[in-house]
Formats: sequence, C-alpha cells, structure tokens
Amino acid sequence: MDSQRCRLRRWMAVLAAVAGVPAVAAAGLETKGKVDAVTVYRGQALVTRLVEVPGPPGLREVVVTGLPDRVVPGSIYAESADGVVVRSVRYRVRPVSQDVRQEVREIDARMEEIREQIDTTRRHVELAAEHAAYLDQLEQFTAPTANVELSKGVLDAGTLKDLTVFLFEQRSRLAEDELRLAREEKALDEKLDLLQRQRNELTGGSARTVREAVVFVDLKPGGGGLLRLRYLVEQATWTPSYNVRTDADRSQVVVEYNASIQQMSGEDWSDVAMTLSTATPSLAASAPPLEPLKVTLASPPAVQAAGKGGAGQMRQELRRKQRQLERDRNALAMEGRRGGQQAQQAEEQFLLDNREFDEALNRTAGDLQLLDLTARGRVKRKAALRRESDRGVSVTYALEGRTALPSRSDRQLIQIASLPMEAEFYKVVTPVLTEYAYDEARVLNTSNLVLLAGPASAFVGGQFMGHGQVPTVAAGEGFTMGFGIDSSLRASRQLVERKESIQGGNRVVDFTYRLSVENFGEVPAAVRLMDRLPVARAADVKVTLGATDVEPSRDREYRKTGRPAGILRWDTEVPPQAIGTEALAIEYQFRLEYDREMSITGLAAAGR
Repeated sequence: MDSQRCRLRRWMAVLAAVAGVPAVAAAGLETKGKVDAVTVYRGQALVTRLVEVPGPPGLREVVVTGLPDRVVPGSIYAESADGVVVRSVRYRVRPVSQDVRQEVREIDARMEEIREQIDTTRRHVELAAEHAAYLDQLEQFTAPTANVELSKGVLDAGTLKDLTVFLFEQRSRLAEDELRLAREEKALDEKLDLLQRQRNELTGGSARTVREAVVFVDLKPGGGGLLRLRYLVEQATWTPSYNVRTDADRSQVVVEYNASIQQMSGEDWSDVAMTLSTATPSLAASAPPLEPLKVTLASPPAVQAAGKGGAGQMRQELRRKQRQLERDRNALAMEGRRGGQQAQQAEEQFLLDNREFDEALNRTAGDLQLLDLTARGRVKRKAALRRESDRGVSVTYALEGRTALPSRSDRQLIQIASLPMEAEFYKVVTPVLTEYAYDEARVLNTSNLVLLAGPASAFVGGQFMGHGQVPTVAAGEGFTMGFGIDSSLRASRQLVERKESIQGGNRVVDFTYRLSVENFGEVPAAVRLMDRLPVARAADVKVTLGATDVEPSRDREYRKTGRPAGILRWDTEVPPQAIGTEALAIEYQFRLEYDREMSITGLAAAGR
C-alpha cells in the first residue's frame, strides 16, 4: 500500500510539471516568525512579522502561529517579498490544551503544584478528622468499662491513668495539627489566588486558544523566501512626557523627549524597530466623495424652527457626530474584508455600508453649512485659532536603533530624542498674585521635530525643581518653561494713592500703584514685572493707563496679545543687594471713568 502511494505522488508531480502547474508541498510550515517592526498609535499598534519560508519551491501553506490576544482580525495582511508570492490569507482560532506563552505556562505549572499541595493538606485534615473520630469511639468504650470495673472493685488505677493521659495528649496534638493545617490551607489558597490574578493579567482571561494566520504562498525556485505579515493590535498606546534640563549658569536648555508606552497586547516585542505615531490607523484608502449641496427656500417659521436649541449647540453636536462617522468609517475597513465562503456577499455588503457612511458624512457637513447660511446677525472677524492641543496633529517618530517592549500592564518610558535648544532666561515677578519670583525660559524649538503637548519635569544643575507642561510646539516655534522659585527675590504691590472726582455725569477715579522687587542675591536679575488693568466688556467703562516710571515692554508678541487684554509688563533689571529703600520700584497710574449713578462690579468675572 505504501509503495502504491509513493508511485501515485510521483505521477502527480510529473503531471503537474507537464501541465506547468507547481506542486503543492505535502506538509505546511508552522512558525511564529519574528516581530521585526512596530508602529505604536494612540490606542493601537501595527506589528510587522518577518516569516522565512524554506524550500523546496511550489505551493504551500504557512501557518503563522502565536498571534496575540488583542489582534484585530480584519487588519491581517501578508505581503509578498523575496521570492514568495502570497496567494491568500485567512485568520483562525483553535483551542489548545496549554497556553502558548512561556510565562503563562510557568504560572500554570506553579498553580498545579499548589493545587497538589492543597489536596495533600486536605487529605491530612481528613485523616485528622478520622483520628478524632477514633478517639471518640475509644472514649465511649473506656468510660463504661471503667464504671463496671469500679463497681466490681477490680479497677486498675494505673491503666486508667495511662489511658486518660494518652487521650488528652492525642486531643492536644490533634488540635495543634488542625490549626496548622488550616493555616497552611489558607496560605496556599492565597498563593493560588495571587497566581490566578497574575495569569488573568497576562491573558486577559482568555488562556487556551491559539490565534493564527494561514498564508497560502507560491515559493519561487532558487531556495527559500521571505514574507511580511502585518496586523493591528489593541491595548497599545503612548503619551509624550519631557525632562527639561539646564545647567547652573543657565546657558542652554536640553529637552529630553520621552514616550510613556503602555502595551498589553499579549505579545512581547523584542529587538524591534519602533515608530511612534499620532495618526489614526485606518485601512480606508479612499476619501469620501464630496456631493453637491442643494438649497431651497422655505417660509420664515420653518427656518426658525430649524434653529431651535441654539446654533452654537447644534454646531457642536454636528461636529461631534461628524468625527464619530469618520471613526466608524475607518473601523469599517478593518472589519469589512475577511474573505471566507461568502467573500462576494461580504464585499458587496462592505461597499454598501461604506456608501452609507459617505452619504451620512455629506448630510452632516451639509447641516453644518446650512447653519452658517441661516444664522442671523453679523459674525465678526475672528483672530487666528491658537492650537490648544495636539488633536488633529499627525506626527511620526522613528526611534534610533532597536528596542524591546514586553507586554505589561505598567507604563514603560522610552526616550525619543535629546534636543539641545536655544533659550532666553528671565525671572517672572507678579506681585498681584504672589510675592515669589519664578525662573522661566523662553525656549525655541530648533529641532526638526514637532513636540506634542505633555507633562514636563524641570531640572537645574541636576536638581529637580518641579513639574510643568509643554504645549504642542512645531519646529521653529517657542514655548515657555518654568524652573521653579528663585528665593533670592521678593516682590510687593501697594496702592499708593486713590483720588475720586465727578466730571459732568461721570465718576472719575485715579489710582497710583507701586510695584517693588528686592534682590538679596549677589548678581543682577533680569525680571519681567507683571501687573494688570481692569478690562471692561462694554464702552460704558473707560480705562486709561496714565504715567509710569518705566516704559512698558516693547516686546512685539506682548504688544499684540498681552497689552490689549489689560496685562502690564516691564522688562527690567534688579541690581544685586537691592533691599529695602534700594529695591527696584515702579509706579504707574490709571484712570477709571463711568456713570456716576453706577458702581463697578464683576470685572474679574467678566474677563473670564
């Protein structure tokens, strides 16, 4: 029978060669491949495995096993490379008797040992119970016998004493054994519970299934080949953080740009090329088509009804709906094309669902535009929007060298870059808020990287000074970083004079304030002395800055943004040992004019 099968295989190979069709390899290849590269997004990661396919040439199945628990099945894609042509890819899950990961198998082995110890302990408890039952029976036999012998006058006192001592000793030993066994069982139960929690943390509760990609390939002549398997995993994310360092003489700032990465995909990444990205992973290759916006006329009541609830609130809700539709459309591309026996039906359904998302996006965008067209009143020209966060900013950082990142629940810190930057150092003194002076620096991002918003730790000469925040900063932009309190400076603010008069129908109030800064140090201190004027929301209150000892700052950015908001700033220098009457002092005046029948209230709240 075996010889007949061999001859049959040879004839099949000959016929396949004559027909020009490569023969299918008799046995498939099962391999884990090697995780070679990872791109970590916000919430997901794209993993690339390199899979070697050895000869001989021909058609064969390559089973890439050990895919992680958090794999996104619809994202699995195999790419032909180096002598291998990929014919098809499918995903499968199959049960196994043991977890495939070494760390989980080790925990399983320790749990099995503890269970055996618990079984042994419980058997000892059962034996102790049987021993106690035997003693009960012995007592029940001894007591009547002793009474009979006592009544007949033949009682052996020595024997009775020995038996009594024996019973008490056995009872005492049994009590100690029961207490010890109860403690041992409790300790073993606690160890088993701890191991179970560790196992659940590693496996996410799913333990005995193997996730695999079955790749059908055509291996070309000339030896082995190579293919790349790519897939998305969930439970992987990163956030930026910074260490901002300067030396004691404050000559330069070094920004250490770090990534705090958390990955619980169930797969360890060892010796990989790692990339960090703020883009949104998507398999949607085509943009939604823009359809014409058609409008018509309606009676005024219908137009008013459409605007109920406030245009601003409606605009926020529509934009929120628009972002959700974008995310759902991208997610559809990951779920839509999985192949299988109903591949044609699945493709048709995918196209139908995608078309519905495109139409919904056009309808939502149309509603947003109609709000602009139907809104009443004049819209004033707005200043350019300032970027408050990194939402919508898409950047990618390819880390130098290769790194390792195991699957763990805690966050792991990896340095993206160490960036020397130009900085202008100064002291910020705001006596209206605090008597303390703070070291600050205006740092210029001279690198070619975009810095994303994130927490920062400040260091001066290696000493930790405190926490701060780095905003989103493009290449060439600047940001402000604080370096803690300078204890050598003290500031104060004093109302020197207040004069009030009536001019016509208006009340006129003149104020004079003195701002003082003392320098207890041995070197001059460059300071930015800050104060503020009240700002009225309407023209019925007039605020005028009067005389000042020192001209306010001529910094262009301050003149553009701070001064119109009522912020006062003087750029000056405090001499060393300027204490008491020698302290730096700046006086300034301002005037308030308003209706004599009215009173000032709520200016602070109005400015918010």
